[in-house]
Amino acid sequence: MEFVKGQLFEPENDLPGGAYATHTDSLENKHDEQQENPQSQNSELFEQKVSDVNQFNISRTYDQSHHLPALETMKTEAASNGSDECNRNDSSPAVNLLAGNECNAQQVNSWKIDRGVLIPLPHGRETDKAAYAHVIKEGNAEILFPKKNEVFYNPVQEFNRDLTCAVISQFSKLNYDTQCMASLVDDHAVFAPGVRLESGVTIFEGLSASGLRSIRFALEIPGIKTVLCNDMSYDAVENIKQNITHNRVENIVQPSQSDAAAYMYSYASKREAEKFDVIDLDPYGSPAIFLDAAVQAIKNGGLLCVTCTDTAVLCGNGAETCFAKYGGMSLRAKFCHEMALRLLLNSLESHANHYSRYIVPLVSISADFYIRVFVRVYTSAKDVKNSASKRALVFSCTGCESFHLLHMGKSLVNDSDHVIYKNSTGPPVSHNCKHCSSPHHLGGPIWAGSLYDVEFINSVIQKTGQNVNALGTSKRIIGVLTVMTEELEVPLYYSLDKLCNVVHVSQPKAIIIRSALLNAGFKVSGSHCNSNAIKTNAPSDTLWDIMRSLAIQQNKVLGSKPGTVAAIILGKEPSFKAIFEKHPDSEPASKKARLVRFQANPEPDWGPKPKAKKR
Repeated sequence: MEFVKGQLFEPENDLPGGAYATHTDSLENKHDEQQENPQSQNSELFEQKVSDVNQFNISRTYDQSHHLPALETMKTEAASNGSDECNRNDSSPAVNLLAGNECNAQQVNSWKIDRGVLIPLPHGRETDKAAYAHVIKEGNAEILFPKKNEVFYNPVQEFNRDLTCAVISQFSKLNYDTQCMASLVDDHAVFAPGVRLESGVTIFEGLSASGLRSIRFALEIPGIKTVLCNDMSYDAVENIKQNITHNRVENIVQPSQSDAAAYMYSYASKREAEKFDVIDLDPYGSPAIFLDAAVQAIKNGGLLCVTCTDTAVLCGNGAETCFAKYGGMSLRAKFCHEMALRLLLNSLESHANHYSRYIVPLVSISADFYIRVFVRVYTSAKDVKNSASKRALVFSCTGCESFHLLHMGKSLVNDSDHVIYKNSTGPPVSHNCKHCSSPHHLGGPIWAGSLYDVEFINSVIQKTGQNVNALGTSKRIIGVLTVMTEELEVPLYYSLDKLCNVVHVSQPKAIIIRSALLNAGFKVSGSHCNSNAIKTNAPSDTLWDIMRSLAIQQNKVLGSKPGTVAAIILGKEPSFKAIFEKHPDSEPASKKARLVRFQANPEPDWGPKPKAKKR
């Protein structure tokens, strides 16, 4: 068989092989010279490879893009056999190559060049890609998909998967640093992608489908001990096994066929050290049925990653369904996407509180057609008492969409410096809105605490920016996370287009309204959830006074039909005159830097894909 870069060439005898080594430029040049003499090609190439073994990069510094997860196994194999045994006829090429001894081509089944790497292929390990409908390359993984719609895959979710890899990588680094400070890490441990770390994190992916996410974890995230790749579908698990073998991550990724909730419940009663460091739940639809098991199966301080694609329910279409699934009433309002995040976080906090646990959000994002949260789960009966003060009901006006929050509880410090907990008093509004006389809708309870850990997000931005080519959506990750660091820590937001529509004025640039709020002495920011968002600590009275001043400036005060919301709001005189002169801080840094903040539709007919067929 003719040797061509990227294809196979097979020696006459099929014997096991298992060494990975970097292919040098001289070997590629050798290939060009030998095109006319294929008969002697195999032996000469192998002799060249052996003679140049000292130049091969088989040190502890691994390149994650070069299929090196088996190096750790090679080093163990070489150490156990020892150099004295490397000249035995039955020694594997892995032992001989690492020991620097000679070995012959008859010991290897086949080799191929893949992205500059000479890869041995033991018998039966090369996959027949023609048997599959699609071969998807994402990140460092290559995934095979069957011809039938038996395994779910959505390419639009690449941003979700990239962000997850970035977040878990940083979490793994924090875990590794903590263990190093406590002297819990072996001196010879290697913290690198594709290398199994005995003291590393354990990851459970409950609904894996093709196994793409788990395989990417193994190939791209450093400091992993085990990834448990689970799915309840027989077809999916069979495809997962094939993909694990195809990507050569058997030393890290373990397939499992089980109900995700039942499997996590089996870990609820295990010792703390045996629970998962990371749990990733990305179901087709709602994750509600998995949350109770997840908060029990995760370690103290572990990372829980949850996706919801049933955003219609969380954004106000079926508030009763939202209450049944997540324990809170959704509202149909412009701030619905942030409220969806807060409803999910409230549900997680509620489940965690049942077991004297609580959550600390690291990243919470609304993107495309889904929401995604990354939270750490801690155990402390004392800190759980603060939960009521971090959750609130939402009163939203049905006319002008002014909103007010009523916290479920409050914590106070008495004269003896002891924290005491009390019920809240309210409601904060009357039956009808004070601005437009419309009735209020009641929503929630929602999570009223912070959505982000800014220090953690900055570390993810810094790490992602060091190699923007490592992830396909790096620029979007950096842009969206930067917007998060700029957001005020106040719940919900107003939408500029809605404010202008209510009082029938032409919509100005956001920088004008932001300047008016800053000039009035208040803080303001945008939101990654909505490009028109106005997030501010100013009361609603101030905001409507600014809109009245804008209407006066545009000569739009008169003309509204009597009794309408616009007529009622504009019928009142503003309590102060808004200053619309540009404020130095009115333009966010992310906009000045021209970062990718709000992604356009990624592809035609994008959105949730058809569910995989059941077998």
